[in-house]
Amino acid sequence: MALDREPGPKNHEKPELPPVLLLNCQECKLHKDRSFCNLPRQALIELDRIKHTRAFAAGDRLFNEGKPVDELMIVCQGCATLTLSSSTGKALVLGVSEAGEVLGLSSAISGRQHEVSAEAIEKTTVAVIERSDFLKFLERFPPAALNAGAELSRKVNRAYEKIRLVGAGLSVVQRLAAWLLSLQENYSVREDLVTVALTHEQIAQILGVSRESVTRALSDLKKRKIVEVRGIHVYVRDRQRLHSIVFASG
Repeated sequence: MALDREPGPKNHEKPELPPVLLLNCQECKLHKDRSFCNLPRQALIELDRIKHTRAFAAGDRLFNEGKPVDELMIVCQGCATLTLSSSTGKALVLGVSEAGEVLGLSSAISGRQHEVSAEAIEKTTVAVIERSDFLKFLERFPPAALNAGAELSRKVNRAYEKIRLVGAGLSVVQRLAAWLLSLQENYSVREDLVTVALTHEQIAQILGVSRESVTRALSDLKKRKIVEVRGIHVYVRDRQRLHSIVFASG
């Protein structure tokens, strides 16, 4: 999250580093923690056979909205913003990809074009699979088909959460608090740490508010010592109070 740069004292604790990425699915220690990649060994062997890896630098476009889905991408490491073009042509940030997420899944299964665009926020590595190979893979391995169905369900639930976040009449600070809690639950390897490389403008688009209001809400949380910001790292210092803000009335 590209927030205020605050280096802080040298004795601050260091964020936990992500595990080392292994490009071989069978040997990857993360596959059991990933929604789609938690597969039997034979399926992982086949997945290794039909995929290849591709690396993107921050700012690189993974794919574009409206283009045919010739291949799917499984996010192995890193993350990407998912954007949709408005009627005026402006890119609106819908959210951030999850580790292990299969990008282009719904469009590949339905045969439609890409519904969103994806852009790497940081150095990102993906496993790329041709659409035809992926569909055959789902037919051959029922656990993979079940995982794909579960992932589609999670995407729908995530869309519902965004609708509730924007349309539930919450204040800006409530929306920000709910969003931080969601990131902590779904993305973070530590209970007190959230790390997402987004600007205030991008966060504002996700929350359906103005950039200035996001800046004010974040400053409010910092002043109340509920969160602490250092560079791209947001430390949740009082999760209970952050949670209570979401459900506060008035």
